[in-house]
Amino acid sequence: MKKPVLYSACPMRPSRPERSTRSCRCQKSPRQSCSTPEYVLRARFFCCLYNVDCMNSATFIANLVCRIAAGFRLGCLLQCAAMASFVFAAGLTDAAQFHHTTGPLLHTFVEIKAYGDNQTGCVLDQAFVEMGRINDLLNNYDPSSEISAINAAAGSTSVKVSPETFEALNEAKKYARLSSGAFDFTVGPLVSLWGFNREHPGLAGDDPDARLLKQALRLVDYRALKLGADLTGPHARLKHSGMYIDVGAFGKGFAADRALAFLRDRGIPNALVAAGGTICAAGSKPDNQPWQIGIRHPRNDSTFLTVIALHDQSVSTSGDYEKFYYTAGKRRSHIIDPRTGLPVSSVQSVTVIAPSGIASDALSTALFVLGPGDGLRLIEKLPGCEALVVTAAGEVVFSSGWPQKTIIY
Repeated sequence: MKKPVLYSACPMRPSRPERSTRSCRCQKSPRQSCSTPEYVLRARFFCCLYNVDCMNSATFIANLVCRIAAGFRLGCLLQCAAMASFVFAAGLTDAAQFHHTTGPLLHTFVEIKAYGDNQTGCVLDQAFVEMGRINDLLNNYDPSSEISAINAAAGSTSVKVSPETFEALNEAKKYARLSSGAFDFTVGPLVSLWGFNREHPGLAGDDPDARLLKQALRLVDYRALKLGADLTGPHARLKHSGMYIDVGAFGKGFAADRALAFLRDRGIPNALVAAGGTICAAGSKPDNQPWQIGIRHPRNDSTFLTVIALHDQSVSTSGDYEKFYYTAGKRRSHIIDPRTGLPVSSVQSVTVIAPSGIASDALSTALFVLGPGDGLRLIEKLPGCEALVVTAAGEVVFSSGWPQKTIIY
């Protein structure tokens, strides 16, 4: 029996704003049969193979073709090395072909997979374009995005936003409230202070000065985001100058949710969308079996903790291995506690299963900050949500309804 392969996150931070440039390719090449496990390149590995820093709209399609070709040549090697994402073990029929599209987006690597007829591949490409459109709205590293406009106007005027941006921010506020601020999307000033942003991948020296840390903490408060609507449409405003929304802990999940909704509306009920550490699953495989997802071991790239089955659910993993550095012998993770301003050190990784991508995305960050005690107590209150936590000591802790309590590493 072949093991499912792990999916993991990729901390890709393009040095220039990502923009959606993809078009639909309706003429499909023959696709790989899923009678044997199908490989997909792990995003972390592709950071080494494909540099998006110099990507622009004129070269996107050409680079994508080269990337896919390189992926097929490296497929067997990557699979044997456990350097792939998900595995589909079901056989195909003529009525249910496997289709796959992939590319860099949302500061990570996005993959969309589905079973369907000959037109399914074209619809997947359109779903990728839809995710790119959401990225263009939410990308806080793109000066022309709506989120950047809100950040730039912090402390002054309201900014008119699209219904999609309004919905994403409204959902983000919901999970910030549920977690009592353990998840806080206004953590941007702290992320910047600690160096975990696009311009500064990590501090090389001492921790930030206590005075600067105190100043940054004053600018972190999700409640200071004011959302409203009038005759001109929805709008958003940050109350204090210097505040900064960072969509890193909810943007990918929201975009993946939108992609699945796009596919369902076009008659594709069975699909997977993966964006960084978030996977959203709709329906099932052609044999009516759920999607099988491996959960990565936070300290061993080639090993996974367990395998879970997803059906109309999403799963997200937050880990201290995604971006970190050492200073004075201390490991500093990119996940900052918005209540203290300090990097979280009590947890190695958190995996959350939830009904939607934005829920699993935001809650995995919230639980990472809360730790196993308060975090699992929160999860037990939320319908349809389960969690697995690996503590700093390596202990694995589950919520009461976690689907697979057998650890296989």
